[in-house]
Amino acid sequence: MTSIHLLIHTKLQHNVEILCSNLSRYFLIAIFRSKPAQNTILQPKHKCLVRWCSLVIVISVMATVVVVPMFVHFATEPQVINNEQALFTAQCVTAIPKTTLDIDGQLAVASWNIYKQQNSGWQTLLSQLADQNQLLLLQEVKLSDEFQQWRQQSQHKLAMVQAFRQGDTPLGVMNLSEVSASQSCGYLTSEPIIQFPKSSLLSYFPLSNGETLLVANLHSINFEYALDSYAEQLQQLLPALRAHKGPIIFGGDLNTWRQARLSMLSQITMVLGLKAVTPDDDTRSTVMGYPIDHIYYRGLTLQSARVITTETSDHHPLLAQFKVGDS
Repeated sequence: MTSIHLLIHTKLQHNVEILCSNLSRYFLIAIFRSKPAQNTILQPKHKCLVRWCSLVIVISVMATVVVVPMFVHFATEPQVINNEQALFTAQCVTAIPKTTLDIDGQLAVASWNIYKQQNSGWQTLLSQLADQNQLLLLQEVKLSDEFQQWRQQSQHKLAMVQAFRQGDTPLGVMNLSEVSASQSCGYLTSEPIIQFPKSSLLSYFPLSNGETLLVANLHSINFEYALDSYAEQLQQLLPALRAHKGPIIFGGDLNTWRQARLSMLSQITMVLGLKAVTPDDDTRSTVMGYPIDHIYYRGLTLQSARVITTETSDHHPLLAQFKVGDS
């Protein structure tokens, strides 16, 4: 694919995603919030809103079904790579960690949706996060040549599950860590409207107290008002999370842009015994007034949490400092 074609399809896919995002977050919510009382006649403004939403739905579906598959390849099965396995061929990959993830009982973690590295300055902020944290949970990573060059310079270990490809470039969630995960497994769930897969990653790391840390990195379903696909993605991970007896970190871009999503997430994290990381100065990225980036934990002691505000992405990184073991 030529550079011109790559630019065209990248811009096209980005515009379709924005269109569908606006559709799901704003137009659907507007319909529900503007819904007139039962047995009343639709007012002209409601009729106009419904017609406009219908038009947007038709355009979005046509663009997604007809145009996007010409440029974007959707993954049909979850496939993961790490430093030892360079090809996307298996759902789970393994490695032998040379040491523990924490350093003298201290563990620094950051979660950041990197926005496909579309904005300038991402290398600087990513380097800062990598220098200050032993574990990075990244979403919307585009495994471009430019990103590969950055990673080779940083010497960090990676595990990534591919959601889809733009041309030959994989995109999905990724863990970057100072130590290899002993095992990483990927999962996929498709968006109900636009059919783009969303990816999740489960990884296991040794800790200095002899326990094994299970890390769940999610880019949650976004483009639906209902909760069916959102719940399906979370349910995929529950068997492994329930079976794990040690500490857990559960985080990512969880797209909790309405109360029902937050409530479902709270129910699941409560069952798993997870606590939420909430910075005192909570400047996390929000949609409809709700924070959408989260870190939950158990079996660790939270020492501090903060947010780095940036224009490098449409999300602000969320950082947490832990001590290994419960206090």
